[in-house]
Amino acid sequence: AVVSTQSTGEKGKKYAWCTCGQSQKQPMCDGSHRGSGFAPIKFVAEESKTALLCCCKNTNNGPLCDMTHVKVLMDNTVGRFRSSKTLEAGDAPLVSARLPAYQSLTEGKTYLWCACGASKTQPFCDGSHSSGSIKPVSFTAEKTKSRWLCMCKQTKTAPFCDATHLDVEVQTATEGKPLSAS
Repeated sequence: AVVSTQSTGEKGKKYAWCTCGQSQKQPMCDGSHRGSGFAPIKFVAEESKTALLCCCKNTNNGPLCDMTHVKVLMDNTVGRFRSSKTLEAGDAPLVSARLPAYQSLTEGKTYLWCACGASKTQPFCDGSHSSGSIKPVSFTAEKTKSRWLCMCKQTKTAPFCDATHLDVEVQTATEGKPLSAS
């Protein structure tokens, strides 16, 4: 399940944010709540811009994501996978995004997680690292399940998100540049 999504609103347009979690048009309401006691939060976009909207429905600032879902990240999921490598000190990967990616992983399948941040197929490797010192992290899913994969490339539990993206330094980083250059 997606817990947040970037959505671009148009100034003056009316929107209805789903609060029941049943909408097939997440994070917006499609009327699935009828008869459930839930009602959408209706709002008008004050300006045309992209915002991070909550899909987990645990936000305290609906419809905006307030990162409440991060608690889910820390539910002992990291130990359920085997990783062949962690990032070494001194590497300077690009920050590909300031939020993790929730990916469906298949039991027994081996994946290559992009550690350099340059891949166009994030969070997975596309070979963009070939001229650099940072190599992808190979890991095999032990269960078929969705997991948070790091996109800021600063995690200490590669390839999994360890919530480092919540650090102010990462949240204010420039995507596509090394953290030190942001």
